[in-house]
Amino acid sequence: MIDKDGEIVASWSKVADLDMELIGAHYEIVLDAAVEAAFGCGGTVSSITISTDTAKIAILAIKEEYCLVLALDRAAPSGKVMLEAARAVETIKEEMG
Repeated sequence: MIDKDGEIVASWSKVADLDMELIGAHYEIVLDAAVEAAFGCGGTVSSITISTDTAKIAILAIKEEYCLVLALDRAAPSGKVMLEAARAVETIKEEMG
């Protein structure tokens, strides 16, 4: 989970040397750009999924100040991951008040 400035609020990784700070900072910029583009068209953005040849990145908005960033193996089941992540976001929102 990262804040609007790309700073890590909480993190966990199976991969010891994964640089979540770097991932978080860059993908917060991507989310902000998508939100701005959607707003210009009268819409909103709740999540973004980016696929590369080796990995997937999922970004889910949590209120206006935070987002959940998931770095996944390319073979990860996107639908299930997004469903579980959306549930986690709702739980986090409830806990935040």
